[in-house]
Amino acid sequence: MVYFEEPCLTLSWEQDANIVCAKWKDEVSGEPMRRGLERGLELVALKRSSKWLVDSRRLGAIEPADVKWVNDHWIPRAVDAGLGFMAFVMAKKVVMQLTMKSFMARINERDLTTAYFDDIDEARKWLSAQT
Repeated sequence: MVYFEEPCLTLSWEQDANIVCAKWKDEVSGEPMRRGLERGLELVALKRSSKWLVDSRRLGAIEPADVKWVNDHWIPRAVDAGLGFMAFVMAKKVVMQLTMKSFMARINERDLTTAYFDDIDEARKWLSAQT
């Protein structure tokens, strides 16, 4: 079920495993990125999902201000809403892999379990196994 669609992001919900999926389709920063994450948080609360699948294969560089906002504002609210597991499908560009791993290291300091994958089906399988 597609919940939110913009040129840079599609948010959907996979009912079978109760997974919120964020498919980033282009570079994004600032307000469009934040708006998409806020809508995703709405979906987490609406569906009472504890699982988030991030397809970042097409995501460009993430601005430091956006990383700070996600870590300081969005992640704590997501955890409070019940989010417990995030699976990241990594971009092919090495620089983006390093950015995402650095980003994930900060997330892991919270009450949130994360993992990263090269394959979306492996990420989905891992999330489906989490309880």
